Amino acid sequence: MQKKFPILYESILSKKQKTIEAIALHEDVYTSLSNYLSKESRTKAAQPNLIVGEVGSGKTFLLKRLMDVIHINMGNSLYPIAIEGRSLFSTENIWKQCAACMNLEGGKNTFEDIMIWQESSSKRIVLLVDNIQYYFERTDHTEHYELRGKLNRPGSPILIATSDKVMPAFTDYSAAFFDGFKITYLKPLSISAINGITKNEYDLNRIERLLSYMPRTIRSLIVATEITTKSKDEEDDLTHLSEYFYTYYQTKFDLLSTQTQRILIALSHSDTGLSLSELREKTGQESGKISPYLKLMIDQKTINKEAKTVRGGVYSIIDSMFKLWLRLYV
Repeated sequence: MQKKFPILYESILSKKQKTIEAIALHEDVYTSLSNYLSKESRTKAAQPNLIVGEVGSGKTFLLKRLMDVIHINMGNSLYPIAIEGRSLFSTENIWKQCAACMNLEGGKNTFEDIMIWQESSSKRIVLLVDNIQYYFERTDHTEHYELRGKLNRPGSPILIATSDKVMPAFTDYSAAFFDGFKITYLKPLSISAINGITKNEYDLNRIERLLSYMPRTIRSLIVATEITTKSKDEEDDLTHLSEYFYTYYQTKFDLLSTQTQRILIALSHSDTGLSLSELREKTGQESGKISPYLKLMIDQKTINKEAKTVRGGVYSIIDSMFKLWLRLYV
């Protein structure tokens, strides 16, 4: 019998839990990718697939399901290799890790050794790379073009990867993988999906309120259901929620400059945001002292500025959970 919620903090390399212990989400994406793999020719070049979704949205579990279906139903023609993107610092790392998983002894040209293995075994490798954003952040255009060149070769390994964001390396016209990935987005959980998972066992209004402070992912849903189970009422929910993330936001707050802390505290107590003049009044600081920090926080995506003119504008905190934490504890 399936458990109600999927496993938290699962790694693509983890083998301690089986996929039957988690509820299958994004069934349409899984079906599309598994059908694609079952029909892909062993001798043609394959377009890489990229799955994009927020942290906790089920990307890793989706890759594990694909690995399972390859082993069970496609093992005669495909061979899955799981790679954690956090461990990648170069294109060669990909081929070295792939070869290590296949127990291939190191040669002068790892990629060619892999191609030879595929030919002799009559199997095509499927590279399942979780968190590939780390590879693209750490490497340059030359590395990216090298990877795409290898993947474009007829019969080369098929790449299916995940990322928690869309990067310029995927979308810029000059990028090696511009129009190279087939990108699939994992949608935030809808009310109907939440209702289907929870089976009406929880107060959806309370769940919805808690999710307004977090990404609408399965991981956030687990947090929300745990809170409503132990919390005595709706108002108490937010206290439990802020305590759940207390250490994270305390560390984040302590690393900020004094001026940044002052500005964020002022912004946290406004429901609609504050103008520059209002921030001057709330913080007791002149414009020249706070404007550079406002610009820096906008660049860092800590705050947002909504303005109809260059000079005017209202500033607000982007992370609603951080705003709640500031209100409750500062």
